[in-house]
Amino acid sequence: MISAQASADVLDELVHQFTDSFAFYRELIQNSIDAGSTRIEVQLAYRPSAKGGVLTASVTDWGEGMNRRIIEDYLVTKFRSLKENDLTKIGKFGIGFVSVFACRPDVLTVDTGRDGESWRVLFKKDRSYELLALSEPVEGTTVTVHKSATASEYAAFAAHSEAAVKKWCRHSDSEVMLAIGPSDGRPVPPPKLVREPLRVDAPFQVEHREEGTVIVAGPARRLPAPTSLYNRGLTLLETIEPMVPGVALEIVSREFEHTLTRDNVKRDDGFNRVMALARKLADGPLLDALPRELEKAARDPANDDDYHALFEYARTRLSPGQLTLRAPGGGAVAGEALLAQAKRDRALVVAAERSPVVERLLAAGVPVLEQSAHQGYLERVGALAGTRAIHLADKAFTWAEQVPEGHHPLFCAALATALRLTGATTSEVVVAPLHGGCQEEPFMVAAAIGRPMRVEHARRSPFVAGAGPLLCLNLAHPEVAKAVPLLRLAPKLAALLIARLVLVVSGKLSVKADTTLTTWALE
Repeated sequence: MISAQASADVLDELVHQFTDSFAFYRELIQNSIDAGSTRIEVQLAYRPSAKGGVLTASVTDWGEGMNRRIIEDYLVTKFRSLKENDLTKIGKFGIGFVSVFACRPDVLTVDTGRDGESWRVLFKKDRSYELLALSEPVEGTTVTVHKSATASEYAAFAAHSEAAVKKWCRHSDSEVMLAIGPSDGRPVPPPKLVREPLRVDAPFQVEHREEGTVIVAGPARRLPAPTSLYNRGLTLLETIEPMVPGVALEIVSREFEHTLTRDNVKRDDGFNRVMALARKLADGPLLDALPRELEKAARDPANDDDYHALFEYARTRLSPGQLTLRAPGGGAVAGEALLAQAKRDRALVVAAERSPVVERLLAAGVPVLEQSAHQGYLERVGALAGTRAIHLADKAFTWAEQVPEGHHPLFCAALATALRLTGATTSEVVVAPLHGGCQEEPFMVAAAIGRPMRVEHARRSPFVAGAGPLLCLNLAHPEVAKAVPLLRLAPKLAALLIARLVLVVSGKLSVKADTTLTTWALE
């Protein structure tokens, strides 16, 4: 027979093996479910007094209950009986029940009934107990903690209790009801159901269901990916251990069993079988849905974080052509289109926001990527596309805006003539606001109004072959603006001034060219 001190020491170790002193709610509710109760009520109340007050925290079920034999043979085998004053063995059965002593109750009562018997087990602060017969019938079992507390201590205890019940029992098969009374001693309100649907912290989720097991999985929003394991809906383990890398998991399975220390689950054949199902779910339905969900997130301007979480998951699991990249402000850029553009231009085209240039590029089918604040995003996209070069859309591209037809027609015709006389290859002049990389330039050449083009092409000299048929004049440029008053009053004189500007900018002004222009202007 072990000594009283040794038994007390072992019991103390059992009590304090629970790192969370409020984990007793899980253990008591598990006992209630095992007893066949489909409804469990958790109630907290406070009775203030001049001496400080008393809190009560009870867990009530309507399960099978206990008679005297069960109480004495199983419930109290770990405790010292005041009547018998001897020690009994410390067994495995009911280890979870001792967790209630981790919250240091002053008194603990267990009211229970079965087979026409009704009993109260009264545990003192030193964990000794008395077994008392009750005159009134009891259905099921009620375990109640009685503990001295101030109003503020009760409020803290109640808050921890609520968090614990929601943490451990939010997916319980049975109805777990919670009622918390106010700290001023007013009556306890009606209980509310504590239940949440199975869901993971992921942009989307897929499910697998079979008898005894439900698995919910999704690409984790945050890494390391969290995993939560449940049996009959009660939380057994919450961990960031990489069960399925990158995948957030919530799994309810009867295959899971707690270790004796209650801080992990047994890694046995049942556990391995369920994890194999989780991996199969990730490699099958989850992967099948990934391209569609990635595109959906890319199109949603309010879904930036979810898009990047999905991209990080997808980039090592999908081919580059299967990916969808994100356009500025939200929008889908097909992976195949990006690969083709990157191969052609040997650079990624990016922008921080959806500017007029970006709108034109996207409408023309040119992939433009969002210049994301997410660190390393563009570098990783570049690695997939085979390029490190990055071009800013508003600096690398430009376009001339369409203006009403016939805008300064006499001036435009005169300038086109003057430029042809001095050797320009452009055939037409238009007055058009410039956007993007050439918006500060006095003019640009273009193949067509409204079509985006690379800045280096737009800056070609209008005096070289293939420069483009249009010379687009920027009235907002300060040098061009000097001639604006003359556009209608003296269009030919205005054309002379602008032609000289074009020649100077192009490095083509010579005595011969100037003489040609002057002679033409005086005709």
